[in-house]
Parts: sequence; C-alpha cells; structure tokens
Amino acid sequence: MSPDLRPNLCIACSIFKKEIEALQAGGGLDLPVGYLNSMLHMVPDKLELRLRESLGAARSAAPDQAIVLAFGDCCSHMEDLDSGPGTARTEGINCCEIILGRDTYRKLRREGAFFLMPEWALSWKQIFVGQLGLAGPCAKAFMQEMHTRLIYLDTGILPVPHAELAEASEFMGLPVEVLPVSLDPLLASLKQAAASARHHGRD
Repeated sequence: MSPDLRPNLCIACSIFKKEIEALQAGGGLDLPVGYLNSMLHMVPDKLELRLRESLGAARSAAPDQAIVLAFGDCCSHMEDLDSGPGTARTEGINCCEIILGRDTYRKLRREGAFFLMPEWALSWKQIFVGQLGLAGPCAKAFMQEMHTRLIYLDTGILPVPHAELAEASEFMGLPVEVLPVSLDPLLASLKQAAASARHHGRD
C-alpha cells in the first residue's frame, strides 16, 4: 500500500469549529471535518472512547484515507491514538497552544494567564460550577493561587462576549484581557499534521 496517503478527513474538537469553518470558507483549508463535543474534555476517558470510535469508523469506511486529529494532549492515551497508521495530530499540548503557537502560549502561561477560548467563554459557568463544583471564595482562591489574569482569545469569528467575561472576571477574582489572535498558527498546525498523515502510510 502506498506510503503517501491523502488526508481526506479531520476529526476535531468542537472548540475549533468556528475557526476551522472560517478557514474552509476562506479557501485556506480543503479538508472535511467531523467534530466531537469539547465538553468531553471534562471526562477524559469518555473523550478517549469517542476518539477511538471515530477513528475506527473512519478507517472502516475508507481504509486508505489519512486522518488528522485536531486535538491537544487531551486524554491519557492520545499518543496511541495519533501514532496509528495514516494518522497525525496537531502539535500542541492543548487547544490554546494550538491557537497561539508554542512560543506565545508558553510566554503567557509563565505570566500566569488563564485562557478562555470563544466556545468555553460562553459556557464557563457550566464548567466551573456544574462540572468542577467551584463557587464563591473557593473559586477565587483556587484561581488566584495559580493565575494572574484571564485572557480571552479573540479569533475574530464571534463577537467578544463582554458580559460573560465580566461575570467570569468577578467570579474568579481576576482581571480579564481580550487578546486578538490570528488563525495562522491553527492553519499551520493543521497543514503540518496533514503532511505527516499523508506520509505515515500503512504497511
């Protein structure tokens, strides 16, 4: 079988959905994409199961296709998933590093930034209160122990949710900053993964 496969499928976290759709609409990305709900990250074992199911279904439907995973290191066996034949993953430990690029992400993390992607900025209360069980002074103490500020990553696709950000800032006791970001690092990561997937052929 040819070692030079065509990547004709991407399985992506829904955290990237609007951004990937913008890249597709602008002609920068010619790759069909299926999405898994970003809330699966709250239960990593379930995320891994869904990824395995999606990969299995894709390989059964078209054994010769190469597959791109648009995810960070989001579950305990991600390396097993992305090292499969004809499969490659976007480079980065999480969605924020993939969006920002390695150097910018690490610089801001060293400064104590806590990032909010557009999708999660709209559902932060569900995550912090409903999923993590944080509220009141405990939430502030927890966040302020490790972080200096909130940074909303404004990818330019959706209006900045100022009301939700102000509420999150008050809830966590951290100032909030809106950082405009380019989609170029995401596009570069997807293209790099596609190139790796093409050349990661099957025996």
